[in-house]
Amino acid sequence: MSRRAALGLLILGLAIHVALLGGALSFLPGSWRVALAFCVLVLLPGAAFVHLGLMPPGGAWLAPTWAAGFGVAWNALLLLVTRALGLPFTVLVGWSAGATVALWLPAIALRRFAPPRPGGAADPRPSASGSASSAIVSAGAIHPAPSLSRTPWALAAVLAAALLAALHAGRLGTPITYYSDSPDHIGTIRRMMTDGDVFPRDAFFKDAGAAGVDPRKGLWHPQVALIAKLARVEAVGAWTWASAAIAPLFILNAAAFGWLAAGASGAAAVAWAALFLGAGAAGWAPLRKAVFSTFLADQLCLAALIAWLADLTDRTRRSRAAAVALAMSAVFAHIYSGLQLAIAAGAYLVGIAVRDRMTGAALRRAAGTAAAMAAASLPFAVWRAYQAGAPANVIHTEPQGLLWLAGGIRVVSPGVLWDWINGMWMLYPLAWGPLWRHGRRNDAALYVLTTSLGVAVVLFCPPVVSWLEPRVGYLLMRAVWMLPTAGLVGICALALAARLRGGVGGRRAWVMALAGALVLAWGLVPFVRDTMLSLIRPGWFAAFENEFSPLAWRADLRWMDEHLAPGSVVLSDPATSYAVPMLSGQYVVSLVDQHSSPNDPDALARLLDARDALDPCATWARTREVVRRYGVGAVVLNGRFASPPKFDYWAPSAEWFRSARARLDRHPEAFERVHDTGDFVVYRLRGAALDSLDEPPQPRLYVARFEPDRFPIARLGAGGSPALHVLALWPRVLAPGDTLHGVALWRALTPLPPGSYRVAVRFDRALPGEFAPPAPLAKPARKVLERARHELYRFRADHLPVGGAYGVDLWRPEEVVRDSFSVAIPRAAAEGGWAVEIKVYRTPHYPNFRLSDYFFDRDYFSGLRAGAIRIARAGGADRGPPAPDLSGGH
Repeated sequence: MSRRAALGLLILGLAIHVALLGGALSFLPGSWRVALAFCVLVLLPGAAFVHLGLMPPGGAWLAPTWAAGFGVAWNALLLLVTRALGLPFTVLVGWSAGATVALWLPAIALRRFAPPRPGGAADPRPSASGSASSAIVSAGAIHPAPSLSRTPWALAAVLAAALLAALHAGRLGTPITYYSDSPDHIGTIRRMMTDGDVFPRDAFFKDAGAAGVDPRKGLWHPQVALIAKLARVEAVGAWTWASAAIAPLFILNAAAFGWLAAGASGAAAVAWAALFLGAGAAGWAPLRKAVFSTFLADQLCLAALIAWLADLTDRTRRSRAAAVALAMSAVFAHIYSGLQLAIAAGAYLVGIAVRDRMTGAALRRAAGTAAAMAAASLPFAVWRAYQAGAPANVIHTEPQGLLWLAGGIRVVSPGVLWDWINGMWMLYPLAWGPLWRHGRRNDAALYVLTTSLGVAVVLFCPPVVSWLEPRVGYLLMRAVWMLPTAGLVGICALALAARLRGGVGGRRAWVMALAGALVLAWGLVPFVRDTMLSLIRPGWFAAFENEFSPLAWRADLRWMDEHLAPGSVVLSDPATSYAVPMLSGQYVVSLVDQHSSPNDPDALARLLDARDALDPCATWARTREVVRRYGVGAVVLNGRFASPPKFDYWAPSAEWFRSARARLDRHPEAFERVHDTGDFVVYRLRGAALDSLDEPPQPRLYVARFEPDRFPIARLGAGGSPALHVLALWPRVLAPGDTLHGVALWRALTPLPPGSYRVAVRFDRALPGEFAPPAPLAKPARKVLERARHELYRFRADHLPVGGAYGVDLWRPEEVVRDSFSVAIPRAAAEGGWAVEIKVYRTPHYPNFRLSDYFFDRDYFSGLRAGAIRIARAGGADRGPPAPDLSGGH
């Protein structure tokens, strides 16, 4: 870039900054203002470093991702300066413009233009030897083009993929549901915007103190707060719209990796793979979550590692500086990046050492640059870890998401691979051998190999898991996000296409290449399908998410912001509480499940205190205890849930809302109704009147006193779980799609500890043709048969005991608890007689399994066989008769 062009870019950026600051661009939609604010606050200062020659592989068209990384690091340093000076970081909304000028002017003076990167990328043609399914590139001829701009078709393909990523994220926005992390992040950003504190301790809880420190949140959140203030939008608006501006950078980052692997063709192939895998992963939506610090940090880690790999070829001060700066940026964004970089870089260094037999300039250069990256990043990581302290939240620290092999030997549950990358994980073991044989001289191919092996060790090596799991908890499962799946898919596609087109290696090699291509296509089909759906029918995805979106209560929560006293503590159900800080700025008693800080030792107690205080059958003494403990000033009852949310500990229901409201409405002197829409009610609490309430609690209609002569003999559950007296099911004959009703009578023989309890109702039938596989293979054989015949021979439905209305930890031995439920019979359920099993089990947020659970039909969810039904295609009438008369008058 010439001096004149650089100066013009700076002037344009400053003009936009000033216009946003002064409100001159208020006529633009909020989404546009957010995008412009991101450009001037993050991309513009970062572009100064690109102008100095810190250019990614592939040239200037792929530079915006690196500019964003440099900009994040630059802003992080400015944020730390304001903290050191005792200033609110929000002063940077205006001051950052001056800092940007101070950065750019020396850059313009020191650098007339950024020279082309030396070297190039490996030729995408595979080697003639070896398996056609190798799906790798060999280190071949140097690609002649110095940048992507020299190959117009590839540039157009990359830009098209980036544009579609922006369209995908822009039309749908960042997911904001009470099952997502968004309310957590938005509530934190809103508190930052109000208080100007980079690391707020009271984002949600007024009384949190040091326990409110959340080490998961680094220096990206305050940058989103600055973007929101400069764009003059609320925190929720900035969070919703920012992903559309950031998502294209993920595609450009992937293209830079592809360029390293196979030049222009690699850039195009990996860019489109990243689009499909990002937009088509509907369950976790990484492109739509581009504003999340976790997903942004993942990309900054990849950018740092791309710079590290490029430095092996360039070997200049600039190339090393780029890797160091991007590594710092990743750690600033999320402290977990330190572990991520250590795993990827460490695995690659081992790979180089083995490849070069512990000698060679590449190993020395890679180790030197890695040491520089660590030296630059460690001070902040260590300081932040020290500031945060040890995790104390039992919801976080309880072992979860693990597979117990034998005794105390454990690994991460392999199900995490299916959950996050579907069947694409199978490409890795298929590619390991060919990647080493034919691609180890290609830096990008070797990175794919070593990183995937490193992740496999972290997830599935028992000694490593035993050491890491107590230190990072469930975040250990996040290692799967490190897998460079887009890079592997792009490399696979190019190599297989070249083998099929060129016919190298004979007929056998061609057939194997065809088989590899079919496997790759099979894995990609669901991702491509969902990507197309998200672009063609975004309304379908939006309608689905809107069922679980707290934005539906936005008007009511804004009313609370305007009419409740600032700093009020609100008592409500978990879903509503999760939305209160985000949309009203008030404090709450508890949050949803695992979303409290890892440092909060009272997270579980908060959840259960809120449950007990709002229990329609609670004593007023228990309600007063909770109100006084947390300084509650307002109570919110929300009846706008079509069905109870699927939370771990408790959840509101329509019946809960009616009963809880009736309880409070009986005492208007203590609970002044200040906002009422019929299904959303806000009460202002009057402490003196509450202290005078002393009426007896309402009886629980679903609880009876245990008398041995009135109830059948109980059947004991496993591991001290509640015993089952009766299970009644009706109707007994159903058709697929009908609804089965059930009632179970439980009794806890001893008081049970607080935790997340669920009831599993499982249905089993015999396999057709009297097929009986060996017990150690029963489950895999059944699943294969189900897939082949397109019908189910087992299904399960879980629910909160008593719908969450009465926690299992409150059950007493002298009580019999009635648990009513219903189960929809799957459309694919096979005809015939079905046995019904039931159990109450305690589980962490991410369940743990045993190795035998993957093979034996008697598994983690096996319970007491207590009933039977018949499924017939002709159907049983689903009339929903009244519950049968159970012993004890239930």
